[in-house]
Amino acid sequence: MGDLLSFDFNVFLASAGTSPFWAMVYLLAHGGWILFVIAFLWMFEHGWLEWRQTLHMRAKEWICLAIEIPKNSEKDPGQALRGIENIFAHLAGAHSSLSWTEKWIRGTIQDQISLEIVSTEGHIQFVVFTTRKFRDLIEASIYAQYPEAQIAEIEDYAKRIPSHYPDREWDLWGTEMIPTTSDLYPIKTYPLFEHQMSGELKDPLSALLEGMALLGPGEHAWFQLILIPIEQKAYRTKGEALVKKLKGEKEVAKVTLAEKILFAPFNLFIALANGLIGTAPGPAKKDENMFAARIFNLTPGERKVLEGVENKISKIAYLCKIRYIYAGKKAVFKKPRAVNSFIGFMKQMNTNDMLSLKPELKKIAPSGAFWFFKEQRNNLHKNRLIKHFRERAPWDGMPPYYLNTEELATYWHFPHTFQVRTPQLKKRESKTVEPPYNLPTI
Repeated sequence: MGDLLSFDFNVFLASAGTSPFWAMVYLLAHGGWILFVIAFLWMFEHGWLEWRQTLHMRAKEWICLAIEIPKNSEKDPGQALRGIENIFAHLAGAHSSLSWTEKWIRGTIQDQISLEIVSTEGHIQFVVFTTRKFRDLIEASIYAQYPEAQIAEIEDYAKRIPSHYPDREWDLWGTEMIPTTSDLYPIKTYPLFEHQMSGELKDPLSALLEGMALLGPGEHAWFQLILIPIEQKAYRTKGEALVKKLKGEKEVAKVTLAEKILFAPFNLFIALANGLIGTAPGPAKKDENMFAARIFNLTPGERKVLEGVENKISKIAYLCKIRYIYAGKKAVFKKPRAVNSFIGFMKQMNTNDMLSLKPELKKIAPSGAFWFFKEQRNNLHKNRLIKHFRERAPWDGMPPYYLNTEELATYWHFPHTFQVRTPQLKKRESKTVEPPYNLPTI
């Protein structure tokens, strides 16, 4: 066994100079086989996990819930959005920690929740797509804030258009939104759209809904916001590290258990020596003085960014993905009509000093900037987009990013119908009440 693990680099170089084949034989015979074993085990681990997770995903039952907009969203816009934020906080209960058996044997993965806004030929609906086991949680979250809302299970609307392109009758454009900076920075959220004196809220969602309402026969526009419930500790730790960096605080490297054991005798000796000699603590280090000066010398803009990050990590967050698709029959397909309103809606929440989301135009969206095999590459992008949209795939495409409850409520909420003038917006007109408890029965 010792000979198999002994490796003489000089012999290997001499073999490589005369015969590369015998150099490889020497490498394999003297320990190189370990690399192949490691590579095999790595591929087996990932292949096994993907296989189990695929079987688990296929066994799930997915449902599509349509929500009729409650009339009481007109009463107090700011309070209504805070109610939506409470819904997102409640939906965080969908997160579950996985045991070893659940992950590696059953292939269990965290289920996602997809919040969607759908325009079918100008008719707008709010939709939630998720697994059936989450239906009670979603309904309880919505009814707690909007008792008059109506929730009904419908067929998946995403199956109304072709799934393969090029198509003789249909065309499609879509994209995913990606962050331009660290996703630990916040976007511009709904409190900043409220007038400081009057408290009037200029709903940013109105721009998107107005654009969606302009669609005509044969046109579809779909907005998708996918939520992946997460364990909050890792998110909080990353956010606190960014806060320290913004403050100018140096990050202290964590000491491993092996380092603690290795340096324990030296640390004990130093502690005993200080105790015998009676060494007093020295003056504050230069770094500490510089850190204090840095805190007091922050500019107003730097303080604003620091407060924004601290506010973001103080609230519950999800890993998220935003997709948008516009599809239509070629005779009526007009990309600017549906796409410009969506891009304008997203830009309302962007800031130059913190977080901005932009459309991904190289790997995801069909583009006119391709030089080679333009049609083939664009059709490939279209096929992937509609496939990922239908599957509500959180990990396919670009990586997901952090958004907290306040940011999510800004992107997806029931609109205030007095600001959204479209007559095709689905909303409740009548109130449903419980019958009197003493109503006689026949």
